[in-house]
Amino acid sequence: MQPIRQLAKDALRRLNGLVSIIYPDTGRASIVPEKLLRALVLQMCCSVPSERILMDRMRYNLLFRWLVGLAIEDAVWDHSVFSKNRDRLLEHDVVEALFTEIMGLADKRGLLSRDHFPVNASTFRISP
Repeated sequence: MQPIRQLAKDALRRLNGLVSIIYPDTGRASIVPEKLLRALVLQMCCSVPSERILMDRMRYNLLFRWLVGLAIEDAVWDHSVFSKNRDRLLEHDVVEALFTEIMGLADKRGLLSRDHFPVNASTFRISP
């Protein structure tokens, strides 16, 4: 998990200007955007199916807290925070830029495999 945390940290450092322009310095205090983005990276890497489940796991999983940057005493935010911030992050292409940056850094560091592996899709359910 250390390489994932370092990749996210390095990618966010490189995208700091993009992230900072979409969150003003005035107004109500918000959740640090870097933590939200780290949580999205964690959700993807650990195949967590929803933000609600991600936040439930964040309450008791110290590794998840560490990866996102939450201290033991920090409150876990409500899952609706993601939906409230998603439009803003997508509008400014932050999420796409973050994952592009992470993939580029991972490739440069030799962390990606060119091997293919099968996925058993029979365990996935599609709701009507």
